[in-house]
Amino acid sequence: MSEDDIEAPRDGIIATLGRRNIAYVAFVIILVPTALLLEAGGPSGPDAGGGIMLGIIVWAMVSLVFFLVNAVQLIIALAKGRAARKPLIGCLLPILLILGTLLAEKIMLR
Repeated sequence: MSEDDIEAPRDGIIATLGRRNIAYVAFVIILVPTALLLEAGGPSGPDAGGGIMLGIIVWAMVSLVFFLVNAVQLIIALAKGRAARKPLIGCLLPILLILGTLLAEKIMLR
């Protein structure tokens, strides 16, 4: 048995989407319940909302950096004629997350 037999194939979802993009989605999935837990343990009444606001601020900062890094990599990939699928997905993820949240809010508030 050689090392080639042990290696995982690169044709899976990780190779298609990219590790960085999957890590961003995992970050968002973990951040939502963490913000809700912080909110549950915080003050109630007019002082409530600190946990949710912390989650939104952390998400916004990470998403901005994530978007900018992917935008730069997208421009470089296009300029050099390389495949730009992963940086393009990375640029679209924060935008789709915002649009999905706004759409879910409209649906839930009807």
